[in-house]
Amino acid sequence: MDFAAFGLTRRPFRPTPDTTAYFPAATHEAAVASLREAFESAEGIALLDGAPGVGKTLAAMRFLEALPPEVPRVIVPGIRFARPSDLYQSILFDLGAPFHGLSEQELRLAVADRLLGSLAAGHPTAIVLDEAQHLGSDLLEEVRLLGNLETRSAKAAFVVLVASPVLRDRLPAAFAQRVAVRSRVEPLSVEESTRFVARQIEACGGDPAELITHESLSLLALRCGGVPRVLNQAANVALTLTAAAGEAVVDCEAVLEALGRLGLSTDVEDVEPPKPAAKPRPPKRRSA
Repeated sequence: MDFAAFGLTRRPFRPTPDTTAYFPAATHEAAVASLREAFESAEGIALLDGAPGVGKTLAAMRFLEALPPEVPRVIVPGIRFARPSDLYQSILFDLGAPFHGLSEQELRLAVADRLLGSLAAGHPTAIVLDEAQHLGSDLLEEVRLLGNLETRSAKAAFVVLVASPVLRDRLPAAFAQRVAVRSRVEPLSVEESTRFVARQIEACGGDPAELITHESLSLLALRCGGVPRVLNQAANVALTLTAAAGEAVVDCEAVLEALGRLGLSTDVEDVEPPKPAAKPRPPKRRSA
């Protein structure tokens, strides 16, 4: 697709988290603030959960980007590890440390040495484990140990579990007691959904008023359930259809066809009235 024909410098509505197009919705801002507070308070483990596609990973990435540049950071995507050694290898790889040819215990010690060394240099390491609902009980125990790694003065690591809500209900008691902050990312309101789509266009150098009609923008916001991933998918299909038709502006016809292709409702009569944005919940804290 020729994005320049739409006044864009690159593809909008990307399928993966894009912090350059971050939209500061209330729910995401509250999540980032809770993680920042927990990190600054030298907590060991935090949980960030929510339904698929609501922007959990994006919020975690936003948190990492906001840290001082000297803070070591690790992000481990799509966790489906069979052994603790897989987890430790991923952490060492992201830290730029050797990990080949080491036994599980050697990997465990290498990670601990790296984390304690960074702490001695003045900063704990921030570790984000994405799709953490796939962690088995043995790997959760390893994560608990990482969150417990400390000196007399501070924790060596701040571990963020990014997961679907199912993880919150199946955490072992010993682990749950160590989770200092639990924050949930909620879907966007209709008004936020409209602004989210506009933000994706603006981040690529475009003008929302010239690229998509107001009615089409509202239709996307009403039909996608406030889920950023679905908003991006529907808007991308609508833009692709518009380009294929040789048109310059995304209209309701393109949006309706896009919604239909994604299996979303296209019946105007079942649209619920816009709801105000939900107030962000204060983070729940538990003593260590």
